Amino acid sequence: MRRAAYDETADELRKGLADIDPALRVHDCYWGDVFGVPSGTGTATLPGAPAEPVPPEPSGHKPSRTEPSRTDPSRSEPSDAEAEALAWELLYEDPLAPLRRTTTETDAPYDEPPDPALEATARALAATPPAALAALLDEAGVLRDFPEAVTTVLDSPVGRDALEHGMPPGQLPTAVATAVVAHLLVAVDHRGGVLRWSPARRDEAVRLIARDLGDGDARGVLGGTWKVLAPLGGMRYLMWKRAALMDRTHPRAGDILKYLARGAALRHHIRQRVTEVAAEHGPIVLLAHSLGGTAAVDLLAEQELPAVRHLVTIGSQAAHLHELGALPALDPDAPLPGHFPRWTNVYDRRDLLAFLAEPVFPQRVQDIDLTSGQPFKASHSAYFRNPEVLGLLARIARDGSA
Repeated sequence: MRRAAYDETADELRKGLADIDPALRVHDCYWGDVFGVPSGTGTATLPGAPAEPVPPEPSGHKPSRTEPSRTDPSRSEPSDAEAEALAWELLYEDPLAPLRRTTTETDAPYDEPPDPALEATARALAATPPAALAALLDEAGVLRDFPEAVTTVLDSPVGRDALEHGMPPGQLPTAVATAVVAHLLVAVDHRGGVLRWSPARRDEAVRLIARDLGDGDARGVLGGTWKVLAPLGGMRYLMWKRAALMDRTHPRAGDILKYLARGAALRHHIRQRVTEVAAEHGPIVLLAHSLGGTAAVDLLAEQELPAVRHLVTIGSQAAHLHELGALPALDPDAPLPGHFPRWTNVYDRRDLLAFLAEPVFPQRVQDIDLTSGQPFKASHSAYFRNPEVLGLLARIARDGSA
């Protein structure tokens, strides 16, 4: 994280913990601007071609003996929860996906013509959203973005096509609502903000917009979006998306590479900050997210810091790097030193940058799976708005137990 997102996340963490226990204090240890890679650095050598998706199987195709069987877990259909996360994975990259008609649909007329009043209703909604919707948009910090999102969706070529030719009966209001909400989420991400909606609140926004556009049922994103994913091979598409996302976010790996090569200065910074806070307040819980967790594990393995009574890593790669023999402070396969403090490692199964630690450091760390329900990449920054994470942090700070 850089300063704007860090400050917003730290404020939310303070507020969340204060609701549980007003006596708990959160002290900053920001390092991104000084020890991270400057924005725009490292892109000159990045190949421009994205990873190729797994092509869909042609109709009637039969797998050969060398191909995975239909019972292979990688080909199995996901659960509703996995399907919903996968659908939003697509929507982060293509907000207009719910409005894209399939080849079959464009070749056949619909039983239900498009509602000519829907567009006017949508534009009126953008100008003056009802109180409940306005409050929900304001909660996520996207109220000001809402008119532009509606206009962008309606005026896009895909939106015009759907408005003029219709969609299968009952799908258009929810498809428009889903595309608008997806556009709002992408706008937050593009300006480096932090997503404040939980999946439930996000889905509530879709439901409210769809209802105001004429869908009394507001069946949700899966009604119109999962069909777009199915021809791409379900879970195989998700694996391609992971590769494509890593390609596009490759410059962010620069922070990790810089740390591995020149991490001593960052470890010194953390040690100084820990010493300052502990001198005034006594032993602390050191909370470290993502690469900060790697630096914290490195520091505490490198030297004893009695000021740290408990380490909590969240969405961290520390154990994975040690598994690869790449953690600077520990030799490959070396155990944690005896002076290492109690350690809790929080991860989210949907966070592709989070790793287990217990398999690498048995009996020295406790792994806890606390999902936010968000897809990657939102899940990597969603921990601090998860009530389960906040409750865990409060228990550790007060009682020392997870």
